[in-house]
Amino acid sequence: MLIEVHQPYVDVSAHDLSLTLGAPAAAAIEVLRARVGGFDVELRLLGCSHQALVDGGEALSETVACVPGVAGSLPQRRTDGGYDFRAHVEHLGDERYAARAAAVLAATSTDPLALAGLFAAAPGTRGAGGPVMPAFTALAVAPLGCGAGIAWTTWHGYPQSSEIVVTASRLERRA
Repeated sequence: MLIEVHQPYVDVSAHDLSLTLGAPAAAAIEVLRARVGGFDVELRLLGCSHQALVDGGEALSETVACVPGVAGSLPQRRTDGGYDFRAHVEHLGDERYAARAAAVLAATSTDPLALAGLFAAAPGTRGAGGPVMPAFTALAVAPLGCGAGIAWTTWHGYPQSSEIVVTASRLERRA
């Protein structure tokens, strides 16, 4: 599902993102609810990034966001029991940013287990004469094989710096 967001763009820098585990449900622009791999999942699109809430024998709240007054501290990796989080920043030029953003948004807009928000009022960048690609946040969830758990991926696009932050999270079912 792809939505156009018509509210202020709060998430302004890849370096301002931080990871918080265990936070309560935040006010969301849009929420995708699904039952995946035996888990109840909420993918939440926030004005300042994303939140994933998971329940189904394993309760988890993951928030990746720019929090005013809090220095960015997004780890490259964090593990805790059956939970694994990884993040990296793709440093792209304008053309590569526009192409990569278009590909992510095209894939997530047709995926029933994905949610993407295009921030219409945010700054944008144009690649090779194509459309202007503004800031975006996209989230997609999928089951792990053999009922082992779930995995979700997120993309956070920053056209002003031509960067995309990619996170990959897994929650494995404990035996």
